[in-house]
Order: sequence, then structure tokens, then C-alpha cells
Amino acid sequence: MRVIMSMLFTRKMVVESEQSEQLDNSIRTAYDRHINLVYRICFSMMGNKPDAEDAAQSVFIKLMECGKSFVDVEHEKAWLIVTAQNHCRDLLRKWWRKKVVDLESSSMEQAATKANMVLTRDMEEELNKLPAKHRLVLYLHYYEGYRINEIAIMLKMNVNTVKTQMRKARKRLKLELGEDDYE
Repeated sequence: MRVIMSMLFTRKMVVESEQSEQLDNSIRTAYDRHINLVYRICFSMMGNKPDAEDAAQSVFIKLMECGKSFVDVEHEKAWLIVTAQNHCRDLLRKWWRKKVVDLESSSMEQAATKANMVLTRDMEEELNKLPAKHRLVLYLHYYEGYRINEIAIMLKMNVNTVKTQMRKARKRLKLELGEDDYE
């Protein structure tokens, strides 16, 4: 009887070990595939490099902890985008975040360079002034190439809400930058 129990226990340990290795490989693959996207979303919402790095790391920790299996790569990507957005939003609500003074002079231009984008200083400053929800919608549409319908599904918003946020963000940028300069 003890021999049988020992064999069952050993077999169970081997199976759990194999499953753990498969999970580790899938998380590594997801990390390699999506870290740049998650970081850019976190940076666009948090506004500085250290907070964006911390938030991106936390998103992948949540992925490891949940052990969720995804239908395909797009489902995984959408889950990471929504999780990054929600995590950043939660961080921005924290009381201590409002008391912290940013000593590092990180800017939107650093993230833009990584994504092979060029922004002028005026545009960078004005983008940073936008509310996080407007920055995220603009980022997903213009830099990641998502259509409005896809953004609405990812962010669990009404399509018209996404359109309104984009319109308000564009209008505000246009007013701040001057209509003739950036058309």
C-alpha cells in the first residue's frame, strides 16, 4: 500500500512539475511578445519611466498569479492591455501618488523614441496634460492601430464614449497647439 501511495505521489509531483514548466514557458513567451506594448501603455498613463516600469512589472506578475489560459494571442494581448490600464488607473488613485514629487525629468519623448515616433516638445507637453483616459485612447488608436470598435471592446466602453474621448482629446490638443501648426 505504501509503495502504491509513494508511486502516486511521485507521479503527481512529476505531472505538476511539467505543468509548472509549461506555464513558465507560456509566461516567458507572453512577456517577450508584449512587454513593449504594456510598457508603452503604462508610460502613457503614468507619465514617467520608473512608475511605468513598476506598473508593467505588476501586470506580468498578475498574469503569473492568475494562471489564465487564453484563446489566442490577440485575447492575451487584449487582457494585458485592459489589465495594464486598470492597474495604472488604480495606482493613479492612490493618495500617496498625489504627494510624490517626480525628481526625474523623464518625458513622453523617451517612449516615443523607443516606438520610432517623433514628437515635438509642444506636442509632448500637451499630451502629458491630457487625462490618462484620453492619452490611452489616442495611443491605442494612433500608435497601436486599433479601430474604435476594438478599443471600445478592450476597454469595456461604449463606442460613442470612445469617439467622444478621442474628439475631446483632439480638440484640446488642437486648441493648445494652435490649429495651423500641426495639421
